Amino acid sequence: MFLTKWSNINKGIRFKLTLVYSTLFGLFLCIFAYFLNNQYFLTTRNDFDSSLINYAIDLSEHLVIDPSGLNIAFKVPESEVKKAFPFILKETLYSVRDLNGRILMKSFGPESLQEIPYNPNLPLKNDYTHRFLSFKSHEDEFRGVNLKITNSIGKEMILQVATNHKSILERERYHTLFTMLIVPILIMLSSIFSYFISGRALDPIKALTDSANKIAAQNLSLRVPNVNTGDEIEELAKTLNNLLDRLETSFIAQENFVSNASHQLNTPLAIIKGELDLLESKDRSSEEIRKFHHSLREEINRLIELVKDMLLIARVKSGVDQFIFSPVRLDDILVTTSTRLTSKARDKNINIRFNIDESFSSHDLVVQGEKQLLDALFENILDNAIKYSPFGSVISVDIKKSDSKLEVWIEDEGPGMKEERFGQIIRNRFQRDSNTLPGSGIGLYLANKIAKFHQAEIIYKNNSGKGSLFIVRFR
Repeated sequence: MFLTKWSNINKGIRFKLTLVYSTLFGLFLCIFAYFLNNQYFLTTRNDFDSSLINYAIDLSEHLVIDPSGLNIAFKVPESEVKKAFPFILKETLYSVRDLNGRILMKSFGPESLQEIPYNPNLPLKNDYTHRFLSFKSHEDEFRGVNLKITNSIGKEMILQVATNHKSILERERYHTLFTMLIVPILIMLSSIFSYFISGRALDPIKALTDSANKIAAQNLSLRVPNVNTGDEIEELAKTLNNLLDRLETSFIAQENFVSNASHQLNTPLAIIKGELDLLESKDRSSEEIRKFHHSLREEINRLIELVKDMLLIARVKSGVDQFIFSPVRLDDILVTTSTRLTSKARDKNINIRFNIDESFSSHDLVVQGEKQLLDALFENILDNAIKYSPFGSVISVDIKKSDSKLEVWIEDEGPGMKEERFGQIIRNRFQRDSNTLPGSGIGLYLANKIAKFHQAEIIYKNNSGKGSLFIVRFR
């Protein structure tokens, strides 16, 4: 069980974030500790060397040499001995040499050090002051300094002072050991804190995950909670909710299409089946067969129109992302649409007249839209006008501008309908003003949806029983 739990932990983003944070922190901490130790060692040794050279200079001031230069001694006052210069004299070895390296005088230092090493070539240099050296004697570490001095008769000599600097080495070892112990502890503590802090930071993601797991096809109305973190997590929550909005819209469109198809396609298919059964029930005359064929053709045309409108509604309801808007000219769309409906208008001897204000430039007739949808919008309105207009009448199509808004006026000479009835039709699918004429009953509903899709509106006016006026106003 423990191995399984650990396997789940080390695969999570929380563990990976902790690992990254701890690795970076540990790397920078080790680099910092390395340079800090080096700086500490350098500073400590420089301080030690400064104290040692100062001690040698102070000691040289108490050097007494007789005029012959043969007797050399240090006469250090008792008060200075107690001060230790700052080193303790009994633990320090000092000697005086001539430039050839011959010892003229030396003190008795610690048992582990009887003589300070000397290089006779060094005094040949112009400056022999502050020549430090480190050496080992009987496993002890010593640090020494060579100082060129001049005696009372003007003769140059070398004063050597050396002392055990084990205290410095011990402090360095202690400091190194302390660093080696404290750095892993700090890395471990940072890992623990990083694990808990990253857990707190990932709490909003866990909340989003829990909420997303509860959302299914049956409850797409649910949304993940909005988190006000002001970072990428808040952006992720908004993105997920936008995705759910689009999914819900698509599912609703799919459900509506299935529902509409099962409801609306059943009637024309049943009629077609009934007509065929009736046609085959007995022998028919040529005139009866012609009537059956005409009836079947009307039902098939109605079925085609219904399927086309339903598919278009499904696309519209699936969202604006399904279409690409581009600049299109309204006059081109209206000409194309009316040309396609010419044969239907000719059957009723209906004349479609265009009127475009001559003051319009080609730029004035351009709107942002989707050509297929705008074509379907005007086709449904024009088809509706042809359907309800009397034989030999006129349908006017005008492009106007009102309050800087482009408008398309489509006016027929049909019976018209009440304006409140128009409101019911565009809000409800399969609502029709007349059941005696063929059609799917969703033309104006679809036209209104497409208009809203293009930030436009459809205005209906009843010309007192003398026809209907449809105004498509683009914002």
